[in-house]
Amino acid sequence: MMSPKKADWLGFACLVASLFAVLLYRRHFIEPREWAVLCAAAAPPAACLPRAALLWLQHFYLWGAAALALGFWAFLGAPFFVSVAGVVVGMAAVVNYNASWGMFGLALAAWGWLTPPASTGAAPETPAPAPPRSR
Repeated sequence: MMSPKKADWLGFACLVASLFAVLLYRRHFIEPREWAVLCAAAAPPAACLPRAALLWLQHFYLWGAAALALGFWAFLGAPFFVSVAGVVVGMAAVVNYNASWGMFGLALAAWGWLTPPASTGAAPETPAPAPPRSR
């Protein structure tokens, strides 16, 4: 079992790496107009398939919908990895112009991440009563 502090750092590293990867991919394969021309050709390169999938997800607001679903699940008390996934997908949604749902999902997932886990439901131990004092 991983300690909560170590899990938080691992989740943060995952966040930074995924944000870097999404921004790098967007910079090199989505934004240049040359890729739009290459992907419209009769025989497009293999790099056009993930580009088309990313743009399809963006067009139908599925980045934001996925972030919102993961964020809501994390807010309701899902496992730690769901909270991290919700924040990661929420950041990807904002980067890919699905900011309205993506930011809300990111906020819910972050809230779920930062909220300590609920107790197991067992009754808390009550201390033994103090002995009576003499006068």
